[in-house]
Order: sequence, then C-alpha cells, then structure tokens
Amino acid sequence: MAATELAQYLAGEVIDRHLIRVERQYPLTTRHGRGPLAEALGPLEPLVPPALDAFDPGLFPEGRVVGIDTETTGLAGGTGTTAFMIGIAEVGPGHVRLRQWLLTAFAGERAMLAELEAALSGADLMVSYNGRSFDWPLLRSRRRLQRGADLPEPPHLDLLHPTRRLFRDRWPDCRLATAEQRLLGLFRVDDLPGSEAPRAWRDYLAGGPVDDLQRVLDHNALDVLSLLLLGPVLARVLHEPAIHGANPLAAAETWLRQGQRPRAVALLEQARDQLDTRGALVLARELRRAGRWQEAAGVWESLAEAGCAEALEHLAKYHEHRRRDWERALDCTRQLAEAPEVRRRRVRLERRLDAGQRRLDLGPPASDA
Repeated sequence: MAATELAQYLAGEVIDRHLIRVERQYPLTTRHGRGPLAEALGPLEPLVPPALDAFDPGLFPEGRVVGIDTETTGLAGGTGTTAFMIGIAEVGPGHVRLRQWLLTAFAGERAMLAELEAALSGADLMVSYNGRSFDWPLLRSRRRLQRGADLPEPPHLDLLHPTRRLFRDRWPDCRLATAEQRLLGLFRVDDLPGSEAPRAWRDYLAGGPVDDLQRVLDHNALDVLSLLLLGPVLARVLHEPAIHGANPLAAAETWLRQGQRPRAVALLEQARDQLDTRGALVLARELRRAGRWQEAAGVWESLAEAGCAEALEHLAKYHEHRRRDWERALDCTRQLAEAPEVRRRRVRLERRLDAGQRRLDLGPPASDA
C-alpha cells in the first residue's frame, strides 16, 4: 500500500516522502480507565522537585509535560534497531493532544527525528516508562547516526522506577499494562502486544496487510495517554501508600530524597506494624535525627528482641553515650558478634564498671525531656 493510501487508512497525513503523522485531540472529559484525562493535570510532587511541578491548568502554556513512547524494529537495542513509530501526548487547554509519527520506509527516519526535535523543544518534563534505559538512548543514538544535532532533552521522569520501588514486592510484575490495570483501572481489549509491533511493520514493508499497523497505532496511543495519568496517580500513592497497597518504606524514602523528613517519618509511623527490619531501622534513624531518642530506642529494642544485630549496636551506643548507662550498654555489647570495635567498646565499659561507675546519670538530655 502506498504511503498516501496508508495515511488515509490511518486517518493521518503524509508530511514527508516516507513519513506519516497521525494527530488526534481528546477532550479532558474522555475516560481513560476509571478516570478522565483531566486527571493528567494533577500534581507530580514528590515524583519530581516542586520547581518542575508547574503542570497546572492555570499556568498554560508555561508548564509542558509530554509523554513519549516508541515502537521499534526490535527490543534488543543496538545500532540495528530503529524506532518506526513515535508517540507523544501532552495536555493543552481543554484537551490532550496526541501526535504519532510512522515510517513507511527507513529513509523517513531523518524527517521523523526532526519532527521529534520540534515536539520536544520547550517541554518542561518528559515522561516515559522504561524510557531512560531503552527509548531515549535509542532515539539519541539514531539522531547521532543521522549526523544531526543532539535532540533537546527535557528533565526526564521514567515512571518504571518509582513503580518498581513501590510495588515490586506487591505485584506479580511492573509492566505498564499491570500498572494501568491496578492504578488506572484500564483493561485493554484486543490490544496488539508491543512484542508484535516489529512483525506488523515488517509485514507492511513486505507488501502485506496493514490491519495490524492500525492496532500498533492504537497500542502506542494507549501507552502515551497512560503516561500522562500515571504520574499524578503515583504521586498520590506516595502521599497515601497504604490506600494503594504500596510499600510504605519506598514512599517514605522518596520523601526523604526530597528533604521532606517529617512527612517521611509520619508515613513510617503510620505503617509501623507493616515495616520489615530495614524499614524499622530507617524509622529509628529518622526518629534519632529528629531528636526523638526514646522513641528510636523503643524501635531498636523491638528489633533487638528479634535478633537484629544492628539494632543492638545502636542500643549499645545509645545507652553508653546518651543515657550513660554502662551496665545496659555492656549487656547489649556482649550480645554482639566479636569484632574490633565491639571488643573496644566492651573493654571500655568493663573498665568503667570495675571503677564503680554502674551508671553516670547526668540527667536526661534536653531532647529527651
């Protein structure tokens, strides 16, 4: 099928000899899963720093967030792999604009990458799913092979990584389709798997039917629309991980990376009974940093009773340096495996006790009052 016929079949237009563009606009009231596309306007904090979270309906057109996804000739990468389709979606006033570019021959790649350059110019944030590892390095390499200038690279939010941190021990996998079902309520019907996309494009190049190219286009459209909604939904998960069945420690650590320690501590305290040893240790560490020593010690005590050596070590230090209770510090130290630092602490404490200093009580530290 000729490019002009294919463009007509796909409701697109030929914009270069070997390149078709398909463009659609969806009202923000359009449902995508259980919610409307308007949910793409939600805040992204703490997934991205607040300075980048300018995607607010009152700020158009200053804040531009674009979702990007590619369909390629193979999944292995390398110089032999080409993106034969690129999809980009972004929210405009009252609608979502979706643009997709499809090669009808390899010779159209230069024109397609030039279109991508123009589409990304001025974007404030680029959102992908595994794009940091696959889509973006591929596009950047292909541009360089075409001897073109480097593509504009907005700050890049790859949603695969926060999804994995929050749900890898809760879901069977963290594929985009799984995230769509569990977070967006989107269940695809008659969707062509992404792994079948290369075959569909090769069939077209060989003169075969083009029916599956339409299915590839639809698959890619769902991908990029989902990206716009997944960001704000994941941000809500980070605010209330328990409601969404997410790992509370992963959520708290995201807030810690943003310097939001009180919010992180609050999440960990709310999920205290769900925390594993590592999570409890993080909670105790943050309580200690906040000067809440007695509460931190309570967490260490619980962990020590369960045989956590790291908690015992913290307790030994706490009783020696904060409480000046040499006897309890020595008791904790004696339960630790032999090591040079443990030996030095034990000898130091034994000498103090031999000198009659069962406990040097200097009064409670100010932070414990």
